[in-house]
Amino acid sequence: MCGRYTFTFDAKSLAEAFGLVPPGFLIEKGYNIAPGQHIVIVRPERGQRVADLAFWGLIPGWTKDPNVAAKPINARAETLDEKPSFRTAFRRKRCIVPASGFYEWKAGGKTKQPFYIHPTDGDLFAFAGLLEDWQGPNGEVMISTCIITTTPNELMTPIHNRMPLILPKSAWALWLDPAAQARELLPLLVPSPSERMVAYQVSGAVGNVRNDGPELIREVAGAGLEDSGRLGLEGDEG
Repeated sequence: MCGRYTFTFDAKSLAEAFGLVPPGFLIEKGYNIAPGQHIVIVRPERGQRVADLAFWGLIPGWTKDPNVAAKPINARAETLDEKPSFRTAFRRKRCIVPASGFYEWKAGGKTKQPFYIHPTDGDLFAFAGLLEDWQGPNGEVMISTCIITTTPNELMTPIHNRMPLILPKSAWALWLDPAAQARELLPLLVPSPSERMVAYQVSGAVGNVRNDGPELIREVAGAGLEDSGRLGLEGDEG
């Protein structure tokens, strides 16, 4: 699954990375972004890319009451074109969730050890996301999103059995193209190579969503996979 991530880029860096006009809203850094928050997304609009804010927890358009409905934070890549909750969004409403890195918990013993995974080059991750624009009976509109997950690559396999679907820059245009067909998109639904990713142990403080700050991504000492804390190479779908 993907249930926590970081976003530490400013508006200018985001605009330069995705070739969009700097967003007209305040972008704040986050070191412990969690479901239920409004997060930064990149979406297509009138042939251009724009930044927007979306509620992390997908609300399908046919939902009657979003206050009581299930709001999945992840969608499995293997069943996107099958499940009613995701099928329409996959075919027509896709977005990118930019991230600086993400957290995952490795099970072992009585507790789970959190790891932080980020690009080795200091660049960003482009998570593949789905988008919905739910409209209420009074005309109110709520933009929501979820992050697609896939099977793990070599780096992630010892940590967890799922990982976010990370799109290479070469796939951004196709993913954001509303006219793209499912047959064109399916080849993109694969784990990203592990070569440009690094993972290391971090403090268990990240488990508390109230904690937020750069100290959360600092490497901590302790025995990890193969006696090393560093690797070089929660209502959701997982």
